[in-house]
Amino acid sequence: MKKKLLILSLIAVFVLSMAACGGGGDKAEKTELSVIDGEWYGLDVFQLDSTAGAQALNASSLFQWNPETNTVEDNVCTDWNVSKDGKTVTFNVPEGMKYSTGEQVEPEDVVASIEHGLKVSPYADGYSNIKSMDVEGRQVTLHLSQFRSDMQYYLCAGFVAVIDKDELDSMSDKKLMWGCHPYGMYALAEDGYVSGSEVKLVRNDGYKCANPLVENQGPGHFETISVRFNVEPFTQTEELKSGAVDIIMSLENGDQKIDLEGEDSVVLVDTTYPNIDYFEMNTDSPVFSDINVRKALALSIDRDGLVEVMDGLIAPAYSMIYDTVQNFSPDAKKWFEKNLANDPEQAKKLLDQAGWKDSDGDGIREKDGKKLSFTWYAWTDATTIPEAMAGQLKKVGFDMKIEAIDWNYVYEKINSDKYDAGIEWLSWAEPILVLNGCYYDKNAPGNTDEYKAMVEDVATTVDTDERTKKIGEIQMHLFENVNMIPMYAELSFSAYNKDLKGFNVLKDGTAPMNDIAY
Repeated sequence: MKKKLLILSLIAVFVLSMAACGGGGDKAEKTELSVIDGEWYGLDVFQLDSTAGAQALNASSLFQWNPETNTVEDNVCTDWNVSKDGKTVTFNVPEGMKYSTGEQVEPEDVVASIEHGLKVSPYADGYSNIKSMDVEGRQVTLHLSQFRSDMQYYLCAGFVAVIDKDELDSMSDKKLMWGCHPYGMYALAEDGYVSGSEVKLVRNDGYKCANPLVENQGPGHFETISVRFNVEPFTQTEELKSGAVDIIMSLENGDQKIDLEGEDSVVLVDTTYPNIDYFEMNTDSPVFSDINVRKALALSIDRDGLVEVMDGLIAPAYSMIYDTVQNFSPDAKKWFEKNLANDPEQAKKLLDQAGWKDSDGDGIREKDGKKLSFTWYAWTDATTIPEAMAGQLKKVGFDMKIEAIDWNYVYEKINSDKYDAGIEWLSWAEPILVLNGCYYDKNAPGNTDEYKAMVEDVATTVDTDERTKKIGEIQMHLFENVNMIPMYAELSFSAYNKDLKGFNVLKDGTAPMNDIAY
């Protein structure tokens, strides 16, 4: 499905960018890797609002998030430590890491890079709680206004890398875009960028990292990597089948997936970045002012049926914080699935109790002379699911009319409280970023100062287990008014040559490229 917001373009960023360390070991027989990826818009990732998945090869994140333990792991930097009051963070910058220029990565480079990000990054707010930084030996100290989990997330993600301080001091922002040399497993080859078409990368033999989630912690297996973009889907598929391409980072449509599923020479792997499609109802609407009607609608949705209609390109979702988001708590998901999902018979009982009856036998319930009818604002490029849902809801007695409009108008309608119901979508691996953005209806009953204080409290909670517990509590708060209904996550897939090894996907959909080799 086509994405709906600028921020949604971030999916490609984080699917493969959270752990871009290289690999040493024996040289592979094949010396060049061929990759099809999203378009690259520059090397200075701080200035970008979106990057492609393979760009992690060129710019490594400071740390790696471990989705199994919900903790920060070493990567370029090591020994992450947060003080008990959450206002001081220390970490080390090991010796021996070298840029492709031959210069050693220094702690001062890390400080200068973060300072650069605070000036130019569209996501600088995510770590603006860093008030000052000190260097003593190889140790960096961050002095914070307060701890924030979203800051921690950004330091594990693809928008905070390391650029040589000398380059930051000597180059303009424009020059940095294609002229800098971020610390990464690979570097841009001389004359290696073909605008809108391709980048050619060469191995950085001075690369190493400390990521414990990969085997290779040194230079990459391949001497060169060719990364092409803006390749139409049919060509992508045929080149992967023929062996002319080794990896397609992200399949562009369902036809590609169906075509490649039957190909013996290809491996398909789910690399879905956490996302959630959900249904927001206007509690000021005459139809949805009654919570029992809202509950009935939630109970009427057959998510497995939607998955079938979409040929497996979506997965059922029963929580606003999706299963692979950091600090996901399963308790709220279990509660929702038990109490507000997959029970059309209970939905019918609730509608009966609320006084909605099908008195004329047309299949649509009425009350006080009015039909149980509402309009759902859907996206113009995604009407298959709304049509399927309309059929599901009709079986219970709802008349759901579909008005397909451009995504920005959907949000405008919901924002201005001029709607009955509408589709919404968010994609972040960090829960605070989801919770801060999920209420598009500013007048929604749960969008209160109390809720905002709960979110802020979670964001500033240092202990990761306590944070997970609080995330579960906030989800239960979101469910109280039954006006936001999680429905499904949109799945993303990578495809690669079956002889390629080391394409290992973590629980959160990220796939460190350290170990890739033939």
